[in-house]
Amino acid sequence: MTDAATIDNAQQPQGEGSEDAQSTEPQKSVDWKAKYENAIKHSREWESRAKANKDAADELDRLKESQLSETEKLTRRAERAERELSALKTANQVNAWKNAAAEQYEVPASLLFGATEDEINANAKALSEWKNPERSGASALGDPSGLPQKPPKSADDWIRSIARHNK
Repeated sequence: MTDAATIDNAQQPQGEGSEDAQSTEPQKSVDWKAKYENAIKHSREWESRAKANKDAADELDRLKESQLSETEKLTRRAERAERELSALKTANQVNAWKNAAAEQYEVPASLLFGATEDEINANAKALSEWKNPERSGASALGDPSGLPQKPPKSADDWIRSIARHNK
């Protein structure tokens, strides 16, 4: 073939090539099976690399998780110990307040309740007044105002009941 024939083929639109041009060029047969096997081989290489990377990444994740979980375990343990210590300190303080109030008001500490010193003292005072109404100024008849529940027969009786109450 000459260079002119090649130029003519190049100038013709594709798809309308002459039979001479197609027959004169050597046809290459493509070995599709070899290309497929080469692609499979290449794919298997990348698959094995990905698996190796995945195994390494999984091992790193397990290591991080084990370290993180140990840290979390220690953190939770420390927080629990701090809560228990705080509860014990609070219980110890409440018991000290109960013992002091029981001593001051002469009532059993086991009967006292409350979470603050003021609550415990108010409870101890109320128990002391209930136990010893004559010390507290409360009426012997049970009326907290100090007045008798039934009206006295005379003014003298009323004065005498108040005098007895205040002894």
